[in-house]
Amino acid sequence: MALPRKEQFHGGRAQDRPIPPALRIIRFLFATLGPLLPGLMGRWAYRLWFRTRRFPESAAGKQQARSARQEMVTVDNIPVVVHIWGEGPVVLFGHGWSGRGSQVAAFVEPLVSAGFQVVAPDAPGHGETPGDSTNILECAATFQAVAARFGPVQGAITHSFGGMVLAYAMNNGLSVDRVVTISAPAHVAYLMADFAQTLAIPDSVIAAMQKRIDKHFSGGIWERLSTVYNVKSLTTPALIIHDVDDVSVSWEQGKMIADAWPGAQFMKTSGLGHGRILRDKQVVAAAVEFIKG
Repeated sequence: MALPRKEQFHGGRAQDRPIPPALRIIRFLFATLGPLLPGLMGRWAYRLWFRTRRFPESAAGKQQARSARQEMVTVDNIPVVVHIWGEGPVVLFGHGWSGRGSQVAAFVEPLVSAGFQVVAPDAPGHGETPGDSTNILECAATFQAVAARFGPVQGAITHSFGGMVLAYAMNNGLSVDRVVTISAPAHVAYLMADFAQTLAIPDSVIAAMQKRIDKHFSGGIWERLSTVYNVKSLTTPALIIHDVDDVSVSWEQGKMIADAWPGAQFMKTSGLGHGRILRDKQVVAAAVEFIKG
């Protein structure tokens, strides 16, 4: 299935963050012009749906990135930056929407000490890889290209949207021995509802946007790109981790993935939210132990 580069799905925005002025303006435009010009505003929403953003890198991420080896892997004519630590069997890290590979920082030392090589690409439009938009096929192709270059892949650890990408890639041929998925969304429809709520997009505009998406996708695309669809036939051992205080992707989404993935384990945490969960010592230890098998 071939998709244009800007056509794919992403994660939501935390509900408790302060609303920046630019977002206030976007909400105002959708609320006022959306009911009058649903087709035009639907085209704008369509473009925004695939747009990525680069947030400031954490101090820990910067420090860890400086210690990495860097290589380039070309994906769809895009020079994808790959951060590498250690030697040994490969553990692939897949960051979330508008994230970056250096978010694996807390996992690097324990994985390298355990004898693994940590490989963390910056997806197209993310981190140090050029671009301002991407799609699930590009991101999945990035995982495939990294596996072909550095693999085989013994383990994978993903965050948020990265879990949806990995599930799609694995259901389409990517081989991984053990998987840890953290804070992942289960359904594309859930992301669409969050997107509409975040930007105050009227139903008429969402309908126009979805019509444009359906024109570029074959039947059943909403299901076939959802994590629960792609994991239901996997036999790979998996640990699904999600925090009950995650306001970007609700923990019930993680439970749905665990229930759909045959034999998967589910680990529920509290007080860590969507981002801090990647730095929690207990989460890191559980993930590393699971990858070790």
